[in-house]
Amino acid sequence: MSLTLTHIWAETLIDELSRLGVQHICVAPGSRSTPLTLAAIKQSQHPQRPVTLHRHFDERGLGYLALGLAKAEQAPVAMIVTSGTAVANCLPAVVESGLTGEPLIILSADRPFELVDCGANQAIVQSNLFSSHVTAQLDLPTPDVGIPLRALLTKVDQVLARQAECGGSVHINCPFREPFYGERDPALARQIRAPIADWYQSDQSYTRHHGRLFASAEQDCLPPPLPLDSAAKTVIVAGALPHGLSTSVSRLAESLNAVVLADPQSGIASTAPGYDLWLNNPRLQAQLHQAQWVIQLGGRLVSKRLGQWLAQTSAHYWLVTEQAQPLDPHHRAVEQCVVDKRHWSLWLNALTDQVSALFSTSEGLTSPDDLPLVWQRTLTDEAKAQMEKAADRLCPSSLSEHRLFQQLPSMLPEHVDIFIGNSLAIRLADIWSQLDTYPVFANRGASGIDGLFACAAGVQRCRHQPMLVVLGDTSALYDLNSLALWRETMAPAAILILNNNGGGVFDSLPVEPQLCDTYYRMPHDLRFEQIAAQFSLNYQQPTCESDLAAALAQALSTAGGGCN
Repeated sequence: MSLTLTHIWAETLIDELSRLGVQHICVAPGSRSTPLTLAAIKQSQHPQRPVTLHRHFDERGLGYLALGLAKAEQAPVAMIVTSGTAVANCLPAVVESGLTGEPLIILSADRPFELVDCGANQAIVQSNLFSSHVTAQLDLPTPDVGIPLRALLTKVDQVLARQAECGGSVHINCPFREPFYGERDPALARQIRAPIADWYQSDQSYTRHHGRLFASAEQDCLPPPLPLDSAAKTVIVAGALPHGLSTSVSRLAESLNAVVLADPQSGIASTAPGYDLWLNNPRLQAQLHQAQWVIQLGGRLVSKRLGQWLAQTSAHYWLVTEQAQPLDPHHRAVEQCVVDKRHWSLWLNALTDQVSALFSTSEGLTSPDDLPLVWQRTLTDEAKAQMEKAADRLCPSSLSEHRLFQQLPSMLPEHVDIFIGNSLAIRLADIWSQLDTYPVFANRGASGIDGLFACAAGVQRCRHQPMLVVLGDTSALYDLNSLALWRETMAPAAILILNNNGGGVFDSLPVEPQLCDTYYRMPHDLRFEQIAAQFSLNYQQPTCESDLAAALAQALSTAGGGCN
């Protein structure tokens, strides 16, 4: 009874997840999770609803692999781990998804009630392990003939409906009793499945939720009334955005004669790039403070100086987000517009139409000096002049970190995805690289340096596009296990490691140099040539710009390529 019931319980759970949109399941090794793993293998062979299975021996990396898949797929991704610290190793990825909304489903195997908190091997208290970092959690009972499968389906549907509404991770804890291996009883299996025979014969989820998530675009795409007249000096700040909004944002910016300050995650071009540097200029900062209306699209901004300016501006402030969560660390009074990610383009176009209608009825402006267009052109021209001076100072002709990011767009083919690590890499990209023609991925929720190789691998496995991964040496050392995932990639890839011998981002801290070196930078004196060989990856160490360009061109045109 126990063996057959346990496996039917796990198969029912996995089957329902596939009906609710799960197409990828990431699996770590383990014995206690055998019922879930075998159920996932069975689902991968389903004739109508097969799932794709991914494997990794490192649960922390597995969590980030799932995160990358969810980031690219924009759909829930499940992961199966065994009991004990295997579950705890998923926490960093869960924290990130809780902040940025990617839908992860953690399926953790567990010891049954009688083996927890009594000295049994590999048994920890897994209930509420992820605390507030998950959107919802479900502690399942051990499979029992007295608990109908209808109850299991209803509970799972309820948790997944909550995730569909709010995003983020959900945790489903699954205690199982042994045995896990052996022959099942076919007659008993039919008897257990009989009460939900209609569900087995359909392709629909057991519960079908309707409501806000299925609201029409018309209900979701009505911007509030414009706060100012057509002469308002406007700044559009673009943060982390869904892909494909460049045209809609450009139309809005043109209608408002707005200054556009775009984060590298946005897919939008800045009209005054390099703001993290030129905002140091008092004259330019004063000009930007003349703004009367700020429209921030998305959050998770990289630039600290841009965030500081937003904290100080007295402009009327709109914050446009996918969810109602606060994204203003300075707690300004804002008008927050929550727009479903499916409707961003329609919402922006509707706002542009409102602006255009206002301009068509405007009776004129007070003075040519007050024209937003004059203000915009003056500010952007001066900003570009300041950046040219900064480039002469910080980007010499020899290969350097600043020079690399300044020249990076010119080294890349037309169609390539970019994954940028945190710390120094994303900051330099924010300053120097105009990457608006490329899909850019990053982990800017908790902004950690963990799991970056794994997350990038997940993105590429979903999108099947050539990918450039750029990250620092400390970040690379933190996720070496996940280089194993890059042996299996079919699309071309280049991994570019900025090896400055430790945490170079800390060099600007006002700390005594010796203390900075010992306790912040922590130099390691390690190279990556032998590491690449261990994982059967190609290796190059360019010493000049032309060598780097050639190495990138080769790697991004060769399946399984990688460069350092």
